[in-house]
Amino acid sequence: MSLKKLFWLIIILGLLGGGGFIAYHFYQDAHAWKVVIALDEVNVRENHNLYERKMATVYEDQTFNVLEQYLDDPRYVWYKIEYEHGKTGWIASGRNNPYVKEINSPNATGNEEGNTYELDYKKPVIKFDDNLYVVYDINSISYKHLTIEEDSDYTIEHKVYYEEFPKDSDIPQYWIQYIVTDAAGNVAKKVQQIKFDIEPDRSEVLDFADLER
Repeated sequence: MSLKKLFWLIIILGLLGGGGFIAYHFYQDAHAWKVVIALDEVNVRENHNLYERKMATVYEDQTFNVLEQYLDDPRYVWYKIEYEHGKTGWIASGRNNPYVKEINSPNATGNEEGNTYELDYKKPVIKFDDNLYVVYDINSISYKHLTIEEDSDYTIEHKVYYEEFPKDSDIPQYWIQYIVTDAAGNVAKKVQQIKFDIEPDRSEVLDFADLER
C-alpha cells in the first residue's frame, strides 16, 4: 500500500471513530437522567442541607443532568448537578411542591422515555383520633381507626413494642408503630400507645429501645 493510500485510510478511520464517539455521546446525553428547573430560581448548595454554603443560583427552564440523589431529608428531595463546567452542587425540591421536573428518571414507572414529568415524593399522612388504642389481643389489631391521606394505592403494616420501664409510668407499656408505603415507595411511620385486654407473649413483641421513628 502506498503512503498516500495509507494516509487517507488513517484519515477515514479517524473520522469514523470520531463520529461514532460523538454519536455515542449524544445518545448517552439524550437518555441521561435530568432535571428541569420549575421555579424562577433555585439555590445551589455545597451539600444536601439548607444550611450549607450557597454556591450559585440556577433559573427556570434550565436543564441539568442528575449526578446523585439524596432522599433522607423529610422535607426535600436533593439532586446533585453540574451547574457549571467542572462545578457541582446540590439543589433542593420540595416533596409536597416540587421545584423541578424530571426527565428519564429511574424512579418513574409508566412514562415514555424522554418525557418530562413530576414524581411523587410526598409521604402519606397517618392520623388517629386517640393517643391510646385498646384491643382485645395482638390478633385483634386492625387499621379501621386510622385515616391515611394518600392519593395512590398504599400498604399498611405494623410492629408492636414493649416498654418495661416507661419514664412517666410505673406500669409497663405497649406501643404500636404503623408503617405506610405508597405506590411510589414513599414511607411514613407513626407511633401510638396500645393496650391489650390479654397481653401478648414477649416473643410476639419487640423491645421499645429498638424502636426507630
